[in-house]
Amino acid sequence: MSAVQMGSGSGNITPIRVVLVEDNRQFLAELTTLLSSTPLIRVVGSYTTGEAALKGIPQVCPDVALIDLGLPGLSGVEVVRGLVERGCQTDCVVLTAYDDDAHLFAALEAGAVGYVVKAETSLADLVRVIQDVRNGGAPMSLGIARRGLDTFRARPQRTSNPEVTQLTAREREILEHHVPGFTTKKVAQTLHISYETVRRHQRAIYEKLQVHSMVEAIAAVHGARKVKG
Repeated sequence: MSAVQMGSGSGNITPIRVVLVEDNRQFLAELTTLLSSTPLIRVVGSYTTGEAALKGIPQVCPDVALIDLGLPGLSGVEVVRGLVERGCQTDCVVLTAYDDDAHLFAALEAGAVGYVVKAETSLADLVRVIQDVRNGGAPMSLGIARRGLDTFRARPQRTSNPEVTQLTAREREILEHHVPGFTTKKVAQTLHISYETVRRHQRAIYEKLQVHSMVEAIAAVHGARKVKG
């Protein structure tokens, strides 16, 4: 529990405001208790359905939302997508039992900035994940991240076709700022443009490269460079 101790005696630190979306009520209660035990984090809301989360999160405006995928009704992926479409600037991190590529890519495509597997994550890890996201990172469980990158590298590079050259200078700049793992919010802050402007350019990138996520766009463009090189 070293992450809990890290904030003790640091009363001047503003807690990170977090909401939890989880249909397992026992796990939700345990997670709420554990996260609330550290002064680094303040749990400001919890939801057991996707519908409730999609309605409540924009009103609470938390810094980070930890979202399970296997929710009744609206799935976690649909919640993430709905929040992004509403312009909600909460950073969405998937916290799930699923460790397969299909769920990973669906979550990233929807707009999640992190993907964490429950079985691989301790409380200390989860506190670091939340801090990392708040600092502009894009945390992922190591194993699934590596598999995801390997999957993209193994795919035929569709963007060795002319689509890559159709990107504008600003679209290329935004794509390259995502390479270190920057979130949409972090890219907007770094380039001194609005969150919605970055999202608009992201949608243009996806359409031009015929991809569905920023991870796939990065892999496609860098793969195309290798082909050309």
